[in-house]
Formats: sequence, structure tokens, C-alpha cells
Amino acid sequence: MNTKAITLLKEDVLSLGRMVDRTVEEMARLLQKSNQASLSFVEGQEVEINQHYQEIEEKCLDLLLEKDLLDARQIRTVFCSTIIAAKLERMADHANRVARLATWAAEEKIEIPKELADMAAVVHRMVQDVLLGFVEDSPDKALEVMKRDSEVDFLHDFLSKKLLSDLGEQEAARAQMRAQFLFCARFIERMGDACTSIAKRIYFIATGERLKPGATRVNS
Repeated sequence: MNTKAITLLKEDVLSLGRMVDRTVEEMARLLQKSNQASLSFVEGQEVEINQHYQEIEEKCLDLLLEKDLLDARQIRTVFCSTIIAAKLERMADHANRVARLATWAAEEKIEIPKELADMAAVVHRMVQDVLLGFVEDSPDKALEVMKRDSEVDFLHDFLSKKLLSDLGEQEAARAQMRAQFLFCARFIERMGDACTSIAKRIYFIATGERLKPGATRVNS
């Protein structure tokens, strides 16, 4: 019974992750100014994601009340699932904000920095890999996700320096535009951080060991 309950919980978290993955994908398409991308889809997903997250949280609480019937790995799975679900829900919030700014830029015919789309593409892949790692209980996949976060950080730093280089010399409208893109970059960078945080929980579930800050491998 406990094994079935844990399996169903993981399926619920995976379902949430798939919705977030679709939201991130749509955000990336909006940054690329795809004619098929839709802000309304992203906003509609947010309602379902929030509801699904709350349902997962309640299930985790119910399972933890029966912790005496769970083994150590099952307890880690339940405990970490609440954190993973919260991180996924937060990622969807960030994606929603970026999608709105991307839509605004498209409507105003403002060129979106290529680096934002590049960051979004990396994060989208991280989301897919972290979900795969969760399904497979794969510490190796978790480590791969953590390594990829450096790509997001590099693009974030590069774009930030680029946008801030002559911000004070820009006219008000152009300076506001650059400030909005800085916010976008920060939101996407936080999404990468969230994937890294989830990866650490996956590693903990699988091994029972906690990775030290900044670690992307463990000693043999």
C-alpha cells in the first residue's frame, strides 16, 4: 500500500512537472517571437499548476502522518516531493512573468536580446532532464542538471553586463526596455537555480546523501 501511495505521489509530481515544462516551452517560444506562441496558454496553465501543487502538498502531509509505516527512502521521497513541487510552481510563476514581458516586447516591436532565448532553451532542457531524473531516481542525471546551470549563469552575466554597459546614457524609453529585459534574465536565471535545487533533492532521495553547495560530483 505504501509503495503504491509513493508511486502515485511521484506520478502527481511528474504531472505537475510536465505542465511546468509546457509553460517553460511556451515562454521560450514567446521569446523567439513565434506566431504560434500564446500568452493566454501560459496564464491558463498557471491556474491548473497552482491547484495541482496544492493537491500534492496535501497528499504529502497525509503521507507524513503515516511516516512510521514508511522506510527511509520513502520518507525522503515524500519530504522532498513537497519541496520539488514548490520549486516547480515557482518556476511557472517566473515563466509567466517572462512570457508577459516577451509579449509586450513583441507588441511594441522591440527586439528581444538573443541571449534571453538562449537562456530559456537551456532551462527548458534542464526542466526535462530534472523530471527524467526524478522518474528514474537518477543521481547521475541530477548531477548533469547541476552542471548545466553554469551555462545559464554565464548567459545571465553576459547579458546583464551588455544591458547595463551604457544604461545611463540611454533615453528613458530605451532604458526602461533594457530594465525589463534585465528582469527577464533574472527570472530565467532563478528558474535555472530552481532546477539545480530540485536536482539536489533528487540526489538526496536516491542516495540519502546531501551534496555540498557548489558540488557537481562526489568523491568515489
